[in-house]
Amino acid sequence: MLKIHQIRVEIGEELSKEHIAKKLRTVPSAIQSYDIERESLDARGNDLHFSYTVYANVRNEEKFLRLKDVSQETRDDYVLPVVRKKTQRPVVIGFGPAGMYAALLLAECGLKPLVIERGSAVEKRSQDVERFFHDGRLDEESNVQFGEGGAGTFSDGKLTTRIKNFRIRKVLEEFVEAGANPSIIYEHRAHLGTDVLCTIVKNIREKIIRLGGEVHFDERLEKLIVKENRVTGIVTNKDRYEAEHVILAIGHSAADTYAQLLLQGVHMEQKDFAAGVRVEHPQSLIDTCTYGRYAGHPSLGAASYQLHAKTSVNRGIYSFCMCPGGIVIPSSIKEGELVVNGMSYSDRGGANANSAILVQIFKRDFDHGHPLDGFAFQKELEKKAFRKGFVAPAQNIKDYLSQETNALCLSSSYPLGTTVEDMHQLFGEEVNVAMEEGFRIFDRRIHGFIEQGIMVGMESRSSSPVRLARKEDGQSLAVQGLFPCGEGAGYAGGIVSSATDGLKQAENVISVINRGLI
Repeated sequence: MLKIHQIRVEIGEELSKEHIAKKLRTVPSAIQSYDIERESLDARGNDLHFSYTVYANVRNEEKFLRLKDVSQETRDDYVLPVVRKKTQRPVVIGFGPAGMYAALLLAECGLKPLVIERGSAVEKRSQDVERFFHDGRLDEESNVQFGEGGAGTFSDGKLTTRIKNFRIRKVLEEFVEAGANPSIIYEHRAHLGTDVLCTIVKNIREKIIRLGGEVHFDERLEKLIVKENRVTGIVTNKDRYEAEHVILAIGHSAADTYAQLLLQGVHMEQKDFAAGVRVEHPQSLIDTCTYGRYAGHPSLGAASYQLHAKTSVNRGIYSFCMCPGGIVIPSSIKEGELVVNGMSYSDRGGANANSAILVQIFKRDFDHGHPLDGFAFQKELEKKAFRKGFVAPAQNIKDYLSQETNALCLSSSYPLGTTVEDMHQLFGEEVNVAMEEGFRIFDRRIHGFIEQGIMVGMESRSSSPVRLARKEDGQSLAVQGLFPCGEGAGYAGGIVSSATDGLKQAENVISVINRGLI
């Protein structure tokens, strides 16, 4: 089989055997079959086009190996690990992407895991979130952060990741089996959208149950049962369960649970994170700046961007979780504290683009000697941003830079309303300097970024402020049988990397079982 890179396809065309044959300088009939590995959009200069990597079965393939961008390669499929010893059923705490994929793999391997999720099933959770968006009535256990599918369920559902990992294809194939478009496996900046994700997470849950697993919603971990530095079970607000292997995938917002785990000796340490605002722009501006004369072409969809810069105060500033055609949403878990995030549906059809613009927050900003000081720092930021009814502070970017407060130049998509304020008051001096410099740099890359943009705050939950240290075999440094996992444990960022870490930790559980270490 040949792996062929850099196959050019013009905007408006679909990849075909003719395109592959042209790359190989042969006839289309020589291409017996092909499978797309990757699609990317080459937007350098004015020469906009798609570029594909494919695996192809080609007649007399040896003669093509001398060509540039061609190699002989076979794609390896993910192989399920084999369980060789009997054991108690593993327990998975948390049912976001990390916990979901850990539970799925354990179920596929015959271990019939028990899943504990403090939030609600996606059917009820969707109703709770919709009510919150409509009238500001917050359910502190069933919301944008807590519940089936984790925080990613109410997001853009981006499937891009910087990591290189053989487990990624397994993650994407499971999404497809659960109802996603098969093109997500290869397409340029693939995403799912909240509407599709709600169906997918339910289908994955049902697969786990068909394979013998159990999923308990609205049940919160209260403590581990630990004897001689080994986990022997868990206690929830509803029951007590024996367990020798516990995968901990509780996400980045469960500060109360981390506090209890710390009291029980689970090793954790402070970690840098980031904070900032959501910015909104007309989607048409982003399309034009990205696609030029191709803006609006049906083959392209709504454009996105990725921005980063260094600043004079040695704090990086960058875009995160950019949502083309999306909305800014309230993502709080506590009354009196405001967090915002971005979300979009599968069609990305909204009038506005939005993205987090985040500034690095270093441990020195919040370190008072306690491992959970980062959570306390987040809480103070979110209290500072809270307004009655979860109304969000907002400001024109141009007014922020000139320290004025005029009416917003763009109607915000935020559903609970905004109040125009000086956003400097939300942040410390260095963060404001970094934000101001970053906006000016970004305006040179996207003309109109300042003039046509607004900022809505506070965005403070892009990553966890703690890391739960683990050994090479995936177990906690201090508690045997406990497997910290995913974004909340400090080992992932985003849906795909979290799901990938879930698979990895499930593999580690099986390896420990097979070696008879616990």
